[in-house]
This record gives sequence, structure tokens and C-alpha cells, in this order.
Amino acid sequence: MDSRRIEGILGAKARQAVPGVLFVSLLLFTMPHNADAQTRDNNPLEAGRVLDDIVPPKSGALIPYGVPQSWFDFKDDVYERTGLRFGVSYQILGQSASATLPGAAYDTALGDWWGFMGKWTLLNRGGDNEGHLVFSMFERGAVGDNAVPATFGLADLGSLAGNVGFTTWDFTVENLYWEQWVNSGQSEGMFRVGNQVVTTLLNPSRFKDERVSFTTGPWAFHPTIPYPTFGFGAGFKWWPNKEDSGLYFAGSVNDMNSNPATRGLDWSTVNGGELFYGAEIGYDWQRSKDDYDHVHLLLFYADERSSRSPDTLPNKAGGGFRIYGEKQWGQWVGFGGYTYNTAQGGGVTGTLAKQNATLGVSYLEPFGIDGEASASLLYMDPIDEIFEGPVRDQYGLEAYWRIRLSNNIWVTPGVHFIFNPALNPKEDFVAVPSLKMRVAF
Repeated sequence: MDSRRIEGILGAKARQAVPGVLFVSLLLFTMPHNADAQTRDNNPLEAGRVLDDIVPPKSGALIPYGVPQSWFDFKDDVYERTGLRFGVSYQILGQSASATLPGAAYDTALGDWWGFMGKWTLLNRGGDNEGHLVFSMFERGAVGDNAVPATFGLADLGSLAGNVGFTTWDFTVENLYWEQWVNSGQSEGMFRVGNQVVTTLLNPSRFKDERVSFTTGPWAFHPTIPYPTFGFGAGFKWWPNKEDSGLYFAGSVNDMNSNPATRGLDWSTVNGGELFYGAEIGYDWQRSKDDYDHVHLLLFYADERSSRSPDTLPNKAGGGFRIYGEKQWGQWVGFGGYTYNTAQGGGVTGTLAKQNATLGVSYLEPFGIDGEASASLLYMDPIDEIFEGPVRDQYGLEAYWRIRLSNNIWVTPGVHFIFNPALNPKEDFVAVPSLKMRVAF
């Protein structure tokens, strides 16, 4: 695979990004109907969880300063009057590398994203069958003369484990969907339809939020699964026994041809019938809020694309499965997952790996500071036929410490050690230290 195709996989616009771009608190899913039930709260990318994280904690911040409480009181008053919850956030990520590909344009990356999100309860607010309009808009890009972090892996380091969230596109609608809760006896569920990001519904993990947790794709967005970019789709989640059991089922169908460069809602590509399908079964063992175990199995399939560079980027239909679990002992959490995939290309950055495995451990609230310190091992098996030259299995270790600096600021220092980067045979080891900051209010 030549450098032009590599750049295309992770976003050709990345090389032309202008300073000062990017994001909205990335992925929105569903406000937990019961905020105290952990089964409604184990995905940090759910809309409710994202908005809850903006509320100042009663304790645990390193510095007892930040946005005045009066601002959050004002937002609560807006919700009481109108049913609207909203938030604004800014994220920035800086990286460097101890080694790069021969002729690489960059040995540092710096990217930001910014924007806003909201959840407007328009039906049965406070009742059993609430209906919400969920929305977000964002912008992402490089800062200064640096690589955008999404390319700072494959294009610059020869590593399959690139970033996905910190990429490049103009300010645009990411989520705009209706979410409807339905209660029937002991069961409870929700469905949603509209413009959406499928990762906010499927494959949950408490450590997958790349704004504040793991930085690289296999732990976060997980591009080994051929997810499409945000676009039209429909999904559901259902708990058969909401009182006594953590069993749930979830599923989603999404357009594979959606394109963030449209700067808005463009559902015309759905007519091609080229879709992503995901079906998940999972279980949460609840003890108390933020103290739980989890396991799930996700089955997926993705069609070929007829748009989004179908002839110049990898583009082959296929499917697979992912199994993931977490086990908590007090402040310690062990976690691990395995993914098998036959699809090539995907819809966002390029699905380039056939197998992916992670195994890690996390320590919650070190020194009484809100956040966690985590480390995880990585194995990636590339899809050989995608690449023009020799490729090799890649290994890695990523570690980070998420620190709640103040009531609305998080900092996350981290490092990713890459062993045998798949597309850089001249290097057997690359160290990539990183520093992230998130501000939300």
C-alpha cells in the first residue's frame, strides 16, 4: 500500500487541516432512564453519561476550583423549565514518536475537537415512556504544523493502531435522532432512529472514551469492527428484567456510505442498501453504582461501499464477532477482549486488521483523585491482502492516568509502546507519549 492510499484510509484532508479545529463531546447515545441503575450507565459515550460527567463532583477533583456552581444551577433550571440538557466541550491531544517511517512528514501530532451536545426530553418527561431528541455538532482537525492524530499511526509510524476520534472534518451534525423509551411490566427498552454514531450503542466499555481514556483505536473506537461514520441508522436496547437481571440485548443497522464531509444531514446514500449490521447480548452484575462486572458478545457484518472512495481504499464485505468482559475487585478492574473480522475498509478510517486482542488492568481513583490509571496489552493481526508490501503482526502496550484536575477539566498523560509496527519493518520498537486535556461545561 503506497503513502497516498495510506493517507486516504485515515483521512486525506488531515494533511490540509487548519489550526484550531475540533469537536463536540464525541458520541451520544441514551440518557439512563434510571440514573441509579448501573445497567443504564456502563457506556461512557451515552448521552446521559457524557452530560452527567460535566456536573461537578462532590469530591475527587485535584483542584477545588473551576466553573462556578451557579452555571450548573442555571442548566438545571433550564432542564426543569424546558426539558433540555446541554453541554459544550473542548478536547486536545498532543503526541510525539521516538521513530517514524522513512520520509514521514511528521514526528509529532497535535489535534483538537470542539462542539456541543444536547438531549431534549419532549415526551413524558419524568414518566415511564420518555422521548428525547438527541443532537450534537462538532469540528475536528490539526493544530499548527503537526500531523492530525488520526494519521499519527498508519501514515507516519507504520502502526495499525491509529487514533480515530481526533481526525479532520468541518463543523457538522453528528447526532440528530429520536430516542424513545418503552416500559412494559418487568421489561424496559429503548429504540432510536436518525443520524447517529453506532459506537455509542454497541460494544460498551468503561475505558473506551478516547477524550479521557485510552487514545488509540483498538481500545477506543475499535476500527477492527467495520463501523460506518456517523449517518442514518436505527438501533435498540432492551432489558427483559429491569429489576433483578442485568441481561440486555442490543442491535443497530447503519448506512455504510455516510460522509462527514457533507457538513450536515445527507441520507441520500441510504438508497444503495449498503449497511452495517450489529447484534449484541450482554450482562451486567450490579453491586452498586460504579461497581459492577460486565460481559458482552457482539456479532457484526458490513456491506461493501459504493461511495466514500470504494475503488481507491480497501472495500470488501465481511463480518465477525467481538467478545469483551470486565471484572471489578474494589478499586481494581481487569478487562479483556478479542475481535475476529473478515471485512476490509470499513466506513471511517479503514478496517485493516483480521484479529485484535487486548488484556489490561485499571486502578480506580488513585490517591483519592477522580479517574483511573490503566494499562493494557495489544495484539493486532493485519489483513495481508490489503497491503502491497510485507506486513507483520503488531504488539503494543498502552498506559494512561485520567485525572480530574478541577470540576470541569480532565488531563490524561499516557504512553503507547509499539512493538513490530506492521508497516515499518525497519523499526522494532516505537514509543509514543501523549497528553490530553478535556474542558467541559
